[in-house]
Amino acid sequence: MWYYRLISVSLFLLFIFSALVPLSLRAEDSGPSQQLEISINHLLEVLRDKSLKGDENLSLRHERIAEVVFLQFNMRRMAKLSLGRDWRNLSVAERDHFTELFRKLLEKSYVDTIDGYADEQISYRKEIIKGDKAEVRTMVISESRKVEIPLNYKLQIKDGRWLVYDVIIENVSLVRNYRSQFGPIMKKRGFSELIIQMEKKVASSGEKKNG
Repeated sequence: MWYYRLISVSLFLLFIFSALVPLSLRAEDSGPSQQLEISINHLLEVLRDKSLKGDENLSLRHERIAEVVFLQFNMRRMAKLSLGRDWRNLSVAERDHFTELFRKLLEKSYVDTIDGYADEQISYRKEIIKGDKAEVRTMVISESRKVEIPLNYKLQIKDGRWLVYDVIIENVSLVRNYRSQFGPIMKKRGFSELIIQMEKKVASSGEKKNG
């Protein structure tokens, strides 16, 4: 059970960053499922690029991955949802700082994990569109590991594009998971302490990467 949970988490870390789409691909030209499929293939091209393989190209490879990671994520909305009600008590400057730090935390935490996957497949099962929001239900298929994992994306149209604002794996929400971590800190020690802990986490991730 623990082994399969580890696989699930690892695959989740890959595909929370796979919803990437070129800026030229507008919502009126294709639906959310089509955008996801194109963008996942875009990321896999980077992961499979032979010119980026090897330890000598590690930094460049990670830079390329990071470049495409957040193109299709509504980071402001994700940051807001991860804080819940506490968001409304922050100033504009505090919201900006938290959103940027939240993005760095995701990037520093998961680029290494993303780097290790290139052969998984995605099966698109269902698309639900309600007004300006949509949910795309998929299944991550790993033939080498003999597992299938349900992975769903929640998206909203913004500036003509479908932007991801939450990812759900096996009924576990990304933003709710972070909210469960941030909430107790905000309640007991406040926003300043949360920022300090997030900055330490980002810094420690950077040290591990350089080491």
